[in-house]
Amino acid sequence: MRNIDDLIDIGKTHTFKNNSIIKSHGVYTKASDDLLSWIAVVEDFIKVNYGEESAAFKLYNSFDRRKLNGYEQDSFDKQIAILLGALKACKNISPAKTKNIKEDHQIIQLIKNAYFWTALGIAIGSAFTLGNYFGTSKFDVEKSTFYNQVERQKTMISKLEKDSLIADSTIKMLNKQVLILKDSLLLDKGPKIGEDTSFR
Repeated sequence: MRNIDDLIDIGKTHTFKNNSIIKSHGVYTKASDDLLSWIAVVEDFIKVNYGEESAAFKLYNSFDRRKLNGYEQDSFDKQIAILLGALKACKNISPAKTKNIKEDHQIIQLIKNAYFWTALGIAIGSAFTLGNYFGTSKFDVEKSTFYNQVERQKTMISKLEKDSLIADSTIKMLNKQVLILKDSLLLDKGPKIGEDTSFR
């Protein structure tokens, strides 16, 4: 990085003589590549080291680069004087505190903010609590529904078991009656004592 005195010395080498063009009707400004490069370095030097709010940068902003091409010598000299004056002003003011450009980014500022982390912690905690509550509630509803279904099925099974026992006892009783009736029929159809069975 160049210092102020070096930039001033370089600026003094950029004269109308080496930044002009001769036309048929006179001599006019025509900025050289070296002049344009030096102007860019001056702008960057003042902006980075002193900031855009500094008096030196405000003086630099009054510089009119249009006057570097197609104008007469007095216009060129005024513009060079503005640039040299801005550099000389830098010698008399304190440089701005250097800021890390990355730290100026809004996301970096947000990450450094304690309120952001507090709000984020509260939001995450609230989301977890609500999720847990709704998840538990849904589980409880499902568990309750399942329990009710199981109880209904137990009741139905119990009723079916009772009905099955009643049906079994009824079948056993009917089987006994059938056997009794069968025996009584066999007895009724059989030969009576002392009866002649030869004609049957």
